[in-house]
Amino acid sequence: MTKHRTAALAITFALGTLGLSCSSNDSGTTDAATDAANETTAAPTTTAAPAVDLPDVVVTYSVLASVVSELVAGVADVVTIIPDGQDPHEFEPSAKDLETINNAVFVVANGLEFEEGLETPLERLHDDGGPVFFVGEHITVREMSEADDHAHDHGGVDPHLWLSPGTMLEMLPALTAELATALNTNLDAALADVTAELTALDKEIAALFAKLDKCELVTGHDELGYFADRYGCETIGAVIPSSTTTSEASAGELAELKAVIAEHGATVVFTSLGTPQDVAAQVAKETGVELVELSTHVMGGAGSYAEFVRTFATQIADALA
Repeated sequence: MTKHRTAALAITFALGTLGLSCSSNDSGTTDAATDAANETTAAPTTTAAPAVDLPDVVVTYSVLASVVSELVAGVADVVTIIPDGQDPHEFEPSAKDLETINNAVFVVANGLEFEEGLETPLERLHDDGGPVFFVGEHITVREMSEADDHAHDHGGVDPHLWLSPGTMLEMLPALTAELATALNTNLDAALADVTAELTALDKEIAALFAKLDKCELVTGHDELGYFADRYGCETIGAVIPSSTTTSEASAGELAELKAVIAEHGATVVFTSLGTPQDVAAQVAKETGVELVELSTHVMGGAGSYAEFVRTFATQIADALA
């Protein structure tokens, strides 16, 4: 009898202990295993979407690349060969630069011997059937004056085509069509957007220069021809009377420039990347003109092609007003 009562008491004690344990868990007191399970439930893991590997479109210099970037945004990565801030006239490519060009899905270049150090590899790639688009083949090219002793420097043509929004609009349809083919995608919407943007910019700059009584330009080198032709200006002289900064002005040419400044009553010389600053400073000192530096070959911090053009155009108009 005593043995049975003892066994019953043991069973009762065990059941009571089990009940106490369950009651404790129900009231919110959890052990480490339960805590870990709750944390896992409260913070579900997420898997990041894999990065999309876009094809590379290579562009030789930054200003041209800014337009191409607007056309292929979200479809391709744009790789610029010549670093922004370096004179494209004087750039020499590395072996890595040449490899990047040769491996690109599409290459966009000036095509008027502007990127002098890239001319040979680009022509070779083009002749081999490579996907190279030369902008100069799709615009109305400005011929250099035969009176210019340095006209031969770029084959007698002006390579500074990007300085006129009107000229960029001229080549835009052909560029977009070839990009679309190379990337196997439709770029009609991007073309419409960029066309609208550049058309509005062109009208804005035209209205700005229509307010000037006279627009005569003295520049660091002969670079503003397309811009001048578009907006009713005339380039009357340059510190380097050539379309490339790799040339030098002779003593006779500098004397002629000073005479032109005096004859026309010019009050400003617009310098830019590649202008020999010591020579420009001497001209300014002897003629009393102001030196105004423009960013014409590099973006210079501009966030878009439209901002780039608007900045240097406003500088010119303000200086001549």
